[in-house]
Amino acid sequence: MTSYDSVDKSAKSQMLPQDATQIIMESAKPFTSDALRRSSTPHTVGGKVKKALRNRLEILNWIGDYNTEWAMSDLIAGITLGLTIIPESIACALLAGLPARYGLCSAFLGSFVYLIFGSINKVIIGPTSLVALVSLQFTVGKPIEFAILLTFLTGVVELIMGSLRVGVIFEFLSVPIIKAFSSATAILVIESQIKVMLGVKYLVSGFIGSVATLLPRLPETNVGDLVMGLFAVCFLLGVAQMEKLADNPKMNPKLSTVLRYLSFSRNTLVVIITGAVSYIWLNEKSTVPYALSANALAGLPNFTIPEFSVETPEKTYTFVDMLAELNVGIIVIPIVGILTNISIGKLTPKGMVDANKELITVGLCNLAGSCVQSMPVSGAFSRYAISNGCGLKTPMANLYLGAIVLLALGFLSPYFNYIPESTLAAILMCSIVTLLDLKLPCRLWRDAKRDFCVWVLCFTVCILCGVEVGLLVSIIVTVLHLLFMWAHPQISVKIEEVNELQYIRITPVGVIYFPAINHLRAKVMKACERVHFSLPVVMDCHKITGIDFTAAQGISKLPDDLSQSETGDGPLLVIHRLGADKQKLIQTSAKLIFCDDDERLCESITQESLKNGNVVLKEQEKSINGVLSETHLDLHY
Repeated sequence: MTSYDSVDKSAKSQMLPQDATQIIMESAKPFTSDALRRSSTPHTVGGKVKKALRNRLEILNWIGDYNTEWAMSDLIAGITLGLTIIPESIACALLAGLPARYGLCSAFLGSFVYLIFGSINKVIIGPTSLVALVSLQFTVGKPIEFAILLTFLTGVVELIMGSLRVGVIFEFLSVPIIKAFSSATAILVIESQIKVMLGVKYLVSGFIGSVATLLPRLPETNVGDLVMGLFAVCFLLGVAQMEKLADNPKMNPKLSTVLRYLSFSRNTLVVIITGAVSYIWLNEKSTVPYALSANALAGLPNFTIPEFSVETPEKTYTFVDMLAELNVGIIVIPIVGILTNISIGKLTPKGMVDANKELITVGLCNLAGSCVQSMPVSGAFSRYAISNGCGLKTPMANLYLGAIVLLALGFLSPYFNYIPESTLAAILMCSIVTLLDLKLPCRLWRDAKRDFCVWVLCFTVCILCGVEVGLLVSIIVTVLHLLFMWAHPQISVKIEEVNELQYIRITPVGVIYFPAINHLRAKVMKACERVHFSLPVVMDCHKITGIDFTAAQGISKLPDDLSQSETGDGPLLVIHRLGADKQKLIQTSAKLIFCDDDERLCESITQESLKNGNVVLKEQEKSINGVLSETHLDLHY
């Protein structure tokens, strides 16, 4: 493409003034290749097809710029993340009540799909403890086919939501609600893994029920599980500190790099160490003093459509029966999963996320995954932290990650039997503890009491009633909070002076829709009652960002509200600095006028004060006369 600088400068100077030429030259900055491709797309059928493809296939927007530097960064990040996601996936499968194999089956195909369609380069698709815990609420005690069907239905619902562009609902979830939900989930996951760390076996759902069952059974703690679990926790937390040491600018760069990658690989390292201990122990003795993971079948999964009916010795479940058993899980799981992706997207430098596009992408990941026996998947904050630290450049890292998981499924599955369950529990606990944010409620208590109450409510409901109920309550609370804000907008009321003549200034802030009109009229009435309806009222509208027809009609009726019953008269209402497009909605009258500038406002207040025979001190008379002479008003005392 020919650059702007190659154009004949003399020809340009003849056509344009020198200043204009300079402005154009300065504004003709080189585009990025991505922006250039988007801006130069011709308005033809072929151009529209290319634009549509780039909008759907995100890989087309960066693959043309792919270079050796990016490839090396993505390769290193992909290998590191692949070694991380293997033990994490196994742990998530056990948390969801599934065999270890199903965790690995969830970690590769979604990565390949996200490579093509993913719009957030730091998101790594796979099983997460958050989604696993919520899935358990709907599949506990049921055949494995229920979990796989839940994955399929999750993908269908996400595709429908994205296609209908209902991603806007995620804008109704505020930061306090998301943080409360995440913190409560972290506590629930940690609580669910404590029994594994202690080696106590029981099947009870719910936070209160689980704690009530665990406490009396503490004497049954298995010392072997406890020791192995504590070792894993100490190892993970200790190695995690290496990343902070690596950030020391005085440290040797090579040593810093080694420490950083050791920190990122801590999950794999602890699995190798504890697995090796189990292997050696079993070679010397027939058993180990702690629980090991269940046997994992070797080999790759078959690509098949999920089962839509299940036969058990007790009952035959039809598709309708399975839907009834999964209940609202087919709605809750998509929302929980996509929340993480959107939150991660907001942490990236761009900070902008197309929720509808992400819904479609994750929906495709779940649909494809359900054909290889996957549990529901999404992004994870733990993997985001590693991808960010490893210098991941593009979603190409998903290719290497998926390949490593496939190799693990094909060749390493028999060795997963040596991993202690308490080690996997420690991995889950240490990875999700980062979601536990206790600083935010302290800050909210200090600076935003209303948001603190919302946080406490959502957190408490999630803990006591389950995350699915907590999420529903969170959305309801958010909507009610917004409705309250719309019905009770911020309104400033002050008594001010112009040329020593007092008036009431009412300043609404934000949108004034019909739920807010009664609140606004009540504020105006209360302010006028305090001064016995003796002062004119100025409604300063420069901070109003929107107004609807019903609210405008309510403002039109304000002069009637201000009319005193005995005299039938009331103070003047001046609508100050309201946009011309909004003025058309309000009906003027003798007691309601529009005023666009301060000079006109001064005239209106002075005229109203003199008409009403307001008492004016003699030392104020010159000031008033000065205003009268400047504005040429023909008024008489």
